[in-house]
Amino acid sequence: MKSIVSSFDVDHRTLREGLYLRSTYKIDDTLAVYSWDLRFCAPMDRKPLCAGAVHTIEHLMAYWLRLDEKIGKSIVSFCPMGCQTGFYLSTMNDVKAEDIKAALGRVYAKVFPIHGTEDIVGLNEIQCGNPALYAIEETNEAMRKYIGILFSKEEAEAAHIKL
Repeated sequence: MKSIVSSFDVDHRTLREGLYLRSTYKIDDTLAVYSWDLRFCAPMDRKPLCAGAVHTIEHLMAYWLRLDEKIGKSIVSFCPMGCQTGFYLSTMNDVKAEDIKAALGRVYAKVFPIHGTEDIVGLNEIQCGNPALYAIEETNEAMRKYIGILFSKEEAEAAHIKL
């Protein structure tokens, strides 16, 4: 039976790490919203991201991806998956997987590794509901691993990304 929640229609026993188009929602003849699955961990490996890394990555990517010159204006939201194995990125209109991959690479090259809480945008009592929840080392490792999944060594070198 098909679910009204698109991620429930995917067999999570077969999912691997990567970047996937999860679903497309047509708003009208000219507008669509694309839901992308940024899968950092294979669900059934039982090695999810720690809560601090999920929170830190959410802060960094929600901010820095919106500043990207190629996809920034198309971003609707960047949200963590409850299972802590990745994130959902929602975009409008004609954003392609290659555009998202390239934007992730640009953000990674610009922002990572992070060194302290001062590198985490919005991590304060005014802008965040739980500023004590972060994980610097785990975030750096999770991002390094994910970028290594998305980019071959040759692609990373060409894009000036240090893995």
